[in-house]
Amino acid sequence: MNLPAQKKILLAGLFHETHTFLSQKTGMDQFRETGINIGQDIISRNQGNGSPMDGFLSYAEENDWQIIPTIQMAASPSGTVTDEVYNYFTNHFFKILERECHSIDGVYLVLHGAMVCESYDDVEGTLLREIRKRLTAKGIDIPVVAVIDLHANVSYDMVEFSTCMYSYRKNPHSDAREAAVEAAKRLDVSMAQRVCISQHHLPTQYVVPPTGLSTAADPMKSVLKHARMLETKDPDLLCINVMGGYAYADITDCGFSLNCCTRGDEAVAKGYLDELLEVFEQHLADVYPIESSLDEALEHIDREKRPNGPVLLIEPADNIGGGTPGDGTGILGPLLIMRRKNIIAVINDPESAMRCNKAGVGSKIELMVGAKTDLHHGQPVPIKAEILHLSDGKFELENKQSHLASMMGSHIEMGPCAVIVNEQATILLTSLKIPPMDLGQLHSQGIYPKNGDLVIVKAAVSHKDAYDPIAAASYYVDSAGLCTSNLLSLPYKKLKGKQISAR
Repeated sequence: MNLPAQKKILLAGLFHETHTFLSQKTGMDQFRETGINIGQDIISRNQGNGSPMDGFLSYAEENDWQIIPTIQMAASPSGTVTDEVYNYFTNHFFKILERECHSIDGVYLVLHGAMVCESYDDVEGTLLREIRKRLTAKGIDIPVVAVIDLHANVSYDMVEFSTCMYSYRKNPHSDAREAAVEAAKRLDVSMAQRVCISQHHLPTQYVVPPTGLSTAADPMKSVLKHARMLETKDPDLLCINVMGGYAYADITDCGFSLNCCTRGDEAVAKGYLDELLEVFEQHLADVYPIESSLDEALEHIDREKRPNGPVLLIEPADNIGGGTPGDGTGILGPLLIMRRKNIIAVINDPESAMRCNKAGVGSKIELMVGAKTDLHHGQPVPIKAEILHLSDGKFELENKQSHLASMMGSHIEMGPCAVIVNEQATILLTSLKIPPMDLGQLHSQGIYPKNGDLVIVKAAVSHKDAYDPIAAASYYVDSAGLCTSNLLSLPYKKLKGKQISAR
């Protein structure tokens, strides 16, 4: 008896969420910080780390697929990516695609979906178009499947030139690895039923700040619930993706969108997307949340009774997971001036961290902390403190399904770090910005946020799985920063016909 031939899959990853309003470009050095994996390193460095790539590799191993690894590149959310990065990726990827294209059964990509480089506003669409062009030129018709982030800004090209995209369903992204497995399953189906599958896309006029995209709250909660109902009802649907979008990209495809992959009728599929848009629009009042001033938040905190535990002061304007530098002082500075106490904060400040490492544990030090990247995130804050702890900044995720695992895997590096303390605050100074998505970040440095009174969290939604369980209360605070929820304050030029505010 002849056994079925082993399936052969070309594999790559290109992952970046690009904040186009940041002045600093994102180049090869930033991608090297997170890691550039070529060839077999993609497999050896991802297996078991809880990332989307790990999810694909586990499915491939279970199904005895032969993997042809090409290149994997990722960097933390940040400014526009240099063309050098994109060219470096494509030079490696297409060289192997050209060599292997006649022997492979499919292509699998781990993408973000909101990457912008100097020459291309739609990096993922450009990449997918070129893949399809090269395959078609050789008469090759094989599926190209991608797992993408819920915050992807999806374009027509992304839909037109891929076979199936499968997005994360949760925000925070605790299901990133699971989504990658589900995308691999769609690749399996696509290799068997290629001619029957089509994708459909519905862009919308809505650009939503990250604070309006929690999947535990409307509008996303209701839209996702309806999407899952449609998938259950119609066996022809391979998936429906509810795309929150990424608001800080000044590109024409920015914003909330919907797409689906189906084996069924095109008109039916498009009707489903129209239904979902109606559900979204029923909850427009929840799309653009209003944040408190710091004074308003503190007034509530001082007045209202609450259970024991810290109060979270959420600072979405310096949302590290959204690309900002993590050195904003818009909340920390005023709290110190007001003589508030038992504050816990993380500030990305390589200069101050290095000074502390040179001075040594136990030293008294005077620093100007934070606000050193640009002029958009406050002013440096003068601090006199004692150096309590020094480290290389390496830690393991306590929650292996953390949102952070979707970006970096389970082993995280913050660079040289220092913990400084005075009568008001305990502050972790990092050399590499790391989003506050896992309590291991603080615990590894001897800081226990559950014992604080006021904990500053530089995030929008991604912190919730880690921090909400220990919090007595949370307040979203409006401060200076380029991840502001007030999108009207940003200098968009390309959002023709888009709605960016309820005002």
